[in-house]
Amino acid sequence: MFQRVISAKGFWRSVTSLALGFIIIYNVIDVWFGYDFDWALYAENRFAADNLLRFFVANIMSGFVYGFVVTFLKFRGNLKKNDSK
Repeated sequence: MFQRVISAKGFWRSVTSLALGFIIIYNVIDVWFGYDFDWALYAENRFAADNLLRFFVANIMSGFVYGFVVTFLKFRGNLKKNDSK
């Protein structure tokens, strides 16, 4: 079942779009709660030389995990529903 789900048409495109959406929404909420929409302070803290790699890795990993899990469950549900027909 796992192989069928990840090889379904549109799976990886959906993972990517959900991951990007998650990253954008998460960072906007982070700026809102943590920095009171002070984009300059946010950029200064997040893009500092010692935090830059951590920032990008954390965003990519969390976005991928969110996108993969949500898409996997959605596609698996659709495949199970279509198999039962």
